[in-house]
Amino acid sequence: MRALRSAAIFCQVIDNFGDAGVCWRLARALAAARLQVTLWINDLDRLSRLRPAIDAGLASQLLDGFTLRRWSDEPVIEVDLVISAFGCRLPDSRLQAMAVAQPAPVWINLEYLSAETWVEGSHGLPSPHPRLPLVQHFFFPGFTPHTGGLLKEAGLDAARAAFGAQERAVFLAQLGVTVPAGALLVSLFCYPSAPLAQLLAAMRAGPPVVCLVPEGVTPLVPPAGQARTEGALTLASVPFLEPDAYDRLLWSCDLNFVRGEDSAVRAQWAAQPFIWQFYTQAEGAHFDKLDAFLALYGEVPGNSAPGLTQFWRAWNGDLAAVLDWQALVAALPALKSGARSWQSKLSSQQDLTTGLIEFAREIG
Repeated sequence: MRALRSAAIFCQVIDNFGDAGVCWRLARALAAARLQVTLWINDLDRLSRLRPAIDAGLASQLLDGFTLRRWSDEPVIEVDLVISAFGCRLPDSRLQAMAVAQPAPVWINLEYLSAETWVEGSHGLPSPHPRLPLVQHFFFPGFTPHTGGLLKEAGLDAARAAFGAQERAVFLAQLGVTVPAGALLVSLFCYPSAPLAQLLAAMRAGPPVVCLVPEGVTPLVPPAGQARTEGALTLASVPFLEPDAYDRLLWSCDLNFVRGEDSAVRAQWAAQPFIWQFYTQAEGAHFDKLDAFLALYGEVPGNSAPGLTQFWRAWNGDLAAVLDWQALVAALPALKSGARSWQSKLSSQQDLTTGLIEFAREIG
């Protein structure tokens, strides 16, 4: 079994914030596991939206226990573990340096998250390089013990449990948010393709709801720091929060609309009902991911509420599905119980960071 002391993560941001967010969380988690970690990323500006402490003008800086570096073609200094995030291609200069290192680093391709059944069979498979004496292994995040698990910090459950009513009130006050008695509190983070106007129209009909939207997500909300009430809906714009603060937002809400991979995973750790908008793929391939996830999620009592699948599909662009806000609100008590049970089930499985380290040691 190989000892791991250092790791390099490579991230090429395609769009949005998910790739950067996942890689930042992984770098921080590996550093917390006492590895010397360097995160190489091609879009420091995007990552700085998540972590404003970043100086996007620097080529190298220390942050959150690891080294953050702007992507370049220079060879990697000798490390024990190389992680290519989401299939990003490493420059030949880096691959050549890895090939001549003694010993060669463990090389892992961290794949995108999916609940599809084929993931279990592909997780951990090797892929020899066609020219160099290097072998890349596929590592798939997932929701079952036969996958790589989900990113989760040590102590996250304890932090969420300690976030009680008083802590929630203080946090919301810091955001300038007031929730009237009896009103639902909803967070909304979505892609532009979401049928947002339809949802907001349904929310106006009641029951009372305060909907919090991070600034920059949609032009349909008031300017940052302002709120607007129409019918039963109070729509408020809140700052684009740093990741740990975003967790507290998810913990605070009765329902969370999330998108992509990173915020969806955080919503599941929050143990609150959520609606997941998947990244749209050609020929509707994202519906395969949606249906596969709901098949697993629905096995937990409370998560197979009537109309839930219809709502998820409608929110993800299925024009034949029904976006029934009233039915979703009626199902929230059952979904709350189901979300807690789902979070508990996921917590009983190995987290991604621990599994990745153990896997790298075994194959190294």
